[in-house]
Amino acid sequence: MLEQKKAQTEHELIPEIMNRWSPRAFADREVEVEKLQRIFEAARWAPSSTNEQPWRFIVASKGDEHYDKLYGCLNEWNRKWTWTAPVLVATLAKKNFTKNDKPNKHSWHDLGLAMGNLSAQATHENLYLHQMAGIHTEEVERLFEVDTDAYEVVSMFVLGYQDEKRLQELEERYHESELKERSRKPLNELVFGKRFGEAVKW
Repeated sequence: MLEQKKAQTEHELIPEIMNRWSPRAFADREVEVEKLQRIFEAARWAPSSTNEQPWRFIVASKGDEHYDKLYGCLNEWNRKWTWTAPVLVATLAKKNFTKNDKPNKHSWHDLGLAMGNLSAQATHENLYLHQMAGIHTEEVERLFEVDTDAYEVVSMFVLGYQDEKRLQELEERYHESELKERSRKPLNELVFGKRFGEAVKW
């Protein structure tokens, strides 16, 4: 792992959070099926509103007949670097609750929780993923025959082993974000107490 990518946290965290980051340079190495099963098992056990579990995934590994179809659903910016990753995944959310068919306004939130679990397990497995919003959702829907009355495509991500040497195979415009130190807003800008916008007093 690149040293500058280890999170410089204000408080000690578990390694799976401190070491997670989103590279663009991936090793030309297949991801073991057992590891894929474990990371999606981690997603399966995420919490959700009324245990609805609204997350769904479309997975393609290089060599799968549907890999190129899924790859073609990325926008041009993302297609120019994702070819280095061996696994490509689309994420979807179920729009309505199963129990009463009413809109589930928490579905994207719950998909995010599943992705948090998945990301932590992937980091534990020495794998990395890079999530992307730059996709053609309608193409995913069309090519994979998604029931758009019931589900919506939310995002895509690539998964694999990080390999900093492969950065030289990517266009230079992708290099800066790959090498710069990670940063986050301070807690006092994010966590409030008695008044919104006023930092909590701990």
